[in-house]
Amino acid sequence: MPTIAKEVEKRLTTIPELYATSRESWQYVTIPEEDPLGKGFPTIHLNKEAFEAGQTYQVPPQIAKYVTDRIKIFNRSCVRLLQPDMAQDGIDRTADGASAPMPTLT
Repeated sequence: MPTIAKEVEKRLTTIPELYATSRESWQYVTIPEEDPLGKGFPTIHLNKEAFEAGQTYQVPPQIAKYVTDRIKIFNRSCVRLLQPDMAQDGIDRTADGASAPMPTLT
């Protein structure tokens, strides 16, 4: 019975392997200068790589995805600070067993 050989694409796992790929597939990523609250955007770190606020970098797609995800997550966390939409039942469940009573939203 003939066997079907499957081509397995080698998954790049290290930063040097990613930077050794063809630059034709690389993407540009711009780090914002400010966060949604008007403060300076923090530096994004990936191992020894540092992506500074206000800078644009050309990086492999995997790193670009990581950096854009970090930007989205940080921005979302800033916006959550200003949104009082937490459900009261969630506050009550969190306070269950706490030593001090939790404040109410109502």
